[in-house]
Amino acid sequence: MGPNGSTLPLPSVNSAGYFAQAVAKARSLELSGHFEIEGRNELVKLLSDVEAGRATSDQVATKVQTMSDGYSKSLANIDPEAAIKFRATMATHGNTVLNAAYKAELDRAKAQRIAKFDSDFDNSTRLLEQTISQGSWTDANGQQRSIDELADVFRKNVLTQSLLLGDKALQIEYSTKFETALRTAKINAVTKELITDANMVDPERTLQKLRSGDLGKMSPVLQQMIVNDFDAVAKVTANYMVAVNNKKSIADAKVAEAKRAGEAQAINLLEQIFPLPDGSPKKKQLIAQLTALPEGSVPIGTLKDLLAPSGEGNPAINFNLLSGIYNNTITRPDQIWSLVGKGITGKDAVAALKILQSEDRRDSSELDRGISQLSGIPVIPGSVVVIDPKGEEFKRRTKLQAQALQIQAAAAAEGKTLTPRQILTQLEDGIAKTRNTESAKAAQNSLKVFEKQEWINGPITNETLPALERKAGTDKKKLQEVNRIKQLLRQANGEQ
Repeated sequence: MGPNGSTLPLPSVNSAGYFAQAVAKARSLELSGHFEIEGRNELVKLLSDVEAGRATSDQVATKVQTMSDGYSKSLANIDPEAAIKFRATMATHGNTVLNAAYKAELDRAKAQRIAKFDSDFDNSTRLLEQTISQGSWTDANGQQRSIDELADVFRKNVLTQSLLLGDKALQIEYSTKFETALRTAKINAVTKELITDANMVDPERTLQKLRSGDLGKMSPVLQQMIVNDFDAVAKVTANYMVAVNNKKSIADAKVAEAKRAGEAQAINLLEQIFPLPDGSPKKKQLIAQLTALPEGSVPIGTLKDLLAPSGEGNPAINFNLLSGIYNNTITRPDQIWSLVGKGITGKDAVAALKILQSEDRRDSSELDRGISQLSGIPVIPGSVVVIDPKGEEFKRRTKLQAQALQIQAAAAAEGKTLTPRQILTQLEDGIAKTRNTESAKAAQNSLKVFEKQEWINGPITNETLPALERKAGTDKKKLQEVNRIKQLLRQANGEQ
């Protein structure tokens, strides 16, 4: 401040007096350091904008120039030398940011050109595949030309465009992609022609034509593949066979579904037919419907036996048939149909088919096995059981089956559904009660006496009885004892 309060100018390095010059130099160094810090801070912000794509090279150059001019002008009034140094420093840092802006712009421009080229490449290959599917193409003069000639045009265009991008690796990459796309387009076009309806009628004949290069409009393309790329021909052949197999699988599935539906209808009709008397108009009508079902619903060869008013079937065969269904050794209706008239009746077959076609046979299987075991019949999954239909075990099984039906009916009347285990428990309780009668207890005591005999020497049950019979052999005395044991077992079980 002057003596009258007036503002005095700041000293510069050119001021008179060493003190003023020293003050000016110190001031210029302080300002220069401050301006450089501010300048670098602004440049870093600019660099972030460049990297994020928010600043162009022109904007960076303008910003750097404006900032450098403003700060250096302020310094020039104090220390021109410091101003020059500051401008040089800012120019160095500014060029770094400016170069980054230039590089970012070049990279973005190149990425845009590559994206445009890539999009055009995809469009070109799609058009190429469409043209290949025509087998040939027509030039401007109306002349038919080969697909390979058109491919050369596309190939040269790809080469030129990729070279313009200035990237050798990119040129190699897209040249390779084009050759792959061309090969794939040929394979797809030939395959498409092969799987037309006309060529799917007789696959054997179509394969013969394929091997000889005869494929209508696609013959030139196919013949070129046969000569130059037999792996592509193998691929086309494989594609065709997959299509043939798929078509056959679909057709087979439709036939199988129609057969399953026919079998279900046949079972329904047979259940209505069996109770009706011979000669009944209703029965004749139902039989006519039965014979009109799709082929395979009921084997024609077994239809006569199926409808014949035959007597009882063979219980042993029927027993093993049902066991086979439960054990999954009987899995097809034809296995059941084949037994009609050979041990099972039509009614037996229909009952077995209903079990076979049920979605979940586990409950029925568990109950059936449990009843067999309670009857003394061995249960061996997957094995045929030799059983005497007139024997005590089979009679016992028939009786238990009837009791199981009564138990289920009584539960159903009360709105209940019993599990197989609950039904078997009630059957076991019933057996236990009959065994607790006086006569049953007396029989059990008598059996204990027999168990101590030297030639028996072990427990006597329905399960061990067959082994005792084999031990007895032809010994008359032992055979008499076995017969007595059988009688006692029936009494012990409450069956007499």
